[in-house]
Amino acid sequence: MRDNTPPHRPVFEDGDDEILEEIELDANAAPPLDEEEDELEEVTLEQLEASLGIHDYGDDDMDEESIRDRERIANMKDEAVLTFRSHTAPVFACSLHPQYTWAVTGSEDDLAFVWDTSSGEVLYKITDHKDTITEVHFSHDGAYLVTGDLAGEINVFKVSELREERPILTKVWAYSMSDMSWLFWHRGAHVLLSGSDSGEVYVWRIPSGDCKILAGQGARCESGELSGDGKKLLTAYMNGVVKLWDLKTCQVLMEVNEQHPMGLGEITHAVVACELDSPFYICAEGGGKLLFCTNSGPVSVVQSEHGIECIAFAPASSDLKLFACGSLDGHISIWDYSKYTLRTVCENPVPNDGVLRLKWLNDNTILAATSNGNLNAFDARTGTLKFTLTGHFYHIYELAYKPMDNQLLSVSEDTTAKIFKVPPLGD
Repeated sequence: MRDNTPPHRPVFEDGDDEILEEIELDANAAPPLDEEEDELEEVTLEQLEASLGIHDYGDDDMDEESIRDRERIANMKDEAVLTFRSHTAPVFACSLHPQYTWAVTGSEDDLAFVWDTSSGEVLYKITDHKDTITEVHFSHDGAYLVTGDLAGEINVFKVSELREERPILTKVWAYSMSDMSWLFWHRGAHVLLSGSDSGEVYVWRIPSGDCKILAGQGARCESGELSGDGKKLLTAYMNGVVKLWDLKTCQVLMEVNEQHPMGLGEITHAVVACELDSPFYICAEGGGKLLFCTNSGPVSVVQSEHGIECIAFAPASSDLKLFACGSLDGHISIWDYSKYTLRTVCENPVPNDGVLRLKWLNDNTILAATSNGNLNAFDARTGTLKFTLTGHFYHIYELAYKPMDNQLLSVSEDTTAKIFKVPPLGD
């Protein structure tokens, strides 16, 4: 990984006009890119290790951990139904098209590929970036694709009708911001939201580029997520400030700062999550503190025994009021947020296998992506392991799940993207 590439870390009927006021902003249009088609190649373990900078030392020169790691990789079963190998560096970002059998992936090699999830065929190669691509997302309806890199270069492509079963991508908007920390589409409108290292949050209507800027805190905006109604944005900053914004008026509805008794103080990492069915919000920081809030302010703070890397609310359809926390030491905890209490702990099959991503597959099944490349699914009610999907060698950085096709996409430090078929989940 490059020195500046950290481990990479969201249906409404509201129209765009209800979310944003129109503010004119110059947009740079560019002609569509040329289509290129790459052939897939088989990669041996030795080639993979060479590409990742893992040298083939003799056993006498290898430490015990390196030997165990080689044995783990050699004995691993690849359960993926398809492996995409066109990237030449760690892959940090992925998304699945909502209608077609298309995936998009973005990598440290500064490239993004749109490819077919059935065959692995490259359908489109995006070469516009000059830094690590950490964000790629299809819009909620699949009409647009956005790609973003660490330097803050953002490109939006219109995904047009098929030509010989291939997408036609035309760049319709581009923007250069300061270093980008996160980027995602609104869940029900062609609106992009992005946080920056300088603390500002940008909100753009696409393709016009009309823009609003939510003022910064003089500290990196570490995390952001839409509220359940799609009209508010929860943000957390590296100085410990947490804010809830009204996206239409750009006003702060709720703020927790260092003067507040429940304030987080200076932090090293923060993640936020919004319950989809009610105005309830959580901010978790790397030291393990959990802050629970409503529209009117914080209501409780709890100290977890473990640091927190990622959190995720159970689906709104779930009968239980649950959310999950994952830690870099491999700890996975399930909490009852109606009581602010720990409900159960999941039985991680590999001790200290760090949890980098969490995703709910249904009301009672939580999936954890780990630093050893495992995909572990647990029954959130009991913490018992349901199944494990294997195939990646190292850190899994991002996931995308398409329930209608029972399809899971994952991307990894091992330079690959993989498609898995999810086993039956039960109730």
